[in-house]
Amino acid sequence: MISIKRALLPTAAVAAVAILVAACDSTPTVPVPPPEFCEAAAPVDGLSTVSCASNNTDRDVALVYNEDLGEGVMQVTEPDGSFEVEVEAVTGHMLIVQLKQDNHLSAEVYLTVPAE
Repeated sequence: MISIKRALLPTAAVAAVAILVAACDSTPTVPVPPPEFCEAAAPVDGLSTVSCASNNTDRDVALVYNEDLGEGVMQVTEPDGSFEVEVEAVTGHMLIVQLKQDNHLSAEVYLTVPAE
């Protein structure tokens, strides 16, 4: 009888650890809502202003990336979730806008810089 208990002890320990690890990773994550009501203004002196309004009251970081130039800007949002960012761009450039909370990113919003 003692040898059966000794044989099952390591298996039971591995099973207990596996259950604990699974329980730690099963916490659901809430997705970060994408920025809303975004628009890019026509460029002035090589800069386009991107503005977004939001109903999200969390303090996020706004990310605006110019895909054509490979450059972007990060800025903390206002308490109401809105933001306004100037980014280097010309007419026709594609801008990608996202919000970041902790280490989670929202879905991307794509904007094309309009003509002057």
